[in-house]
Amino acid sequence: MRARADIHNEFVARFHFGNRPPSVTDLQIDVIEAELDCKLPNAFREFLTQYGAVYTPIILDEISEKGIDHPDVQDFLGPRGAIDATKGYWAAGMPSNVIGIASDCMGNMIGFWRQHEISDDAPVVFFDHDFVDVKELAHSFDEFLSWYLNHLSGQQKTAS
Repeated sequence: MRARADIHNEFVARFHFGNRPPSVTDLQIDVIEAELDCKLPNAFREFLTQYGAVYTPIILDEISEKGIDHPDVQDFLGPRGAIDATKGYWAAGMPSNVIGIASDCMGNMIGFWRQHEISDDAPVVFFDHDFVDVKELAHSFDEFLSWYLNHLSGQQKTAS
C-alpha cells in the first residue's frame, strides 16, 4: 500500500495542468469547516495544504479516449470555491449532508458526507446534478485518487 504523501504527490505530478496553485492554509480550511458546519478529513486537509486547488482536465481526455465509465475530476476547489459551490448546490437540490470539494467537467460535485468529528479519511461521493442523485465513488479520499493512478497514465510530468 502506498503512503498518503506518495499518492498525493504522484496524482498531482501526473494529472495537474498549468502552474502550481497556491497551497491552502489550515486557517483557510478552518473557515470552510466553520461556514459549512463540518469537519473535513485529514487526508483532504493534507492534500489541500500541500497542493492547493489542483486543475486536472487531462483526466477527462484519457477517460474519454479509453471509454471508461467513471467520473472525471477536473477542478479541486479552493476555500471560497468550496463554500460557495456547496451552498449553491444545496440551494439547487444537492443534499445538505454533502460537502463539495471538487467538480467534474459537467459541473457535477464531488465531495464528502458531512461529518462533525475529525477523521483521518472519509468516503468520497458524487452528486449528479442532472439526476439529483448521490453515489459513493470511493471508501476514502486516498482511494479516490488511487483509482485515477491505477487506471490512467496522465501526463507524466512533475508538478511545478
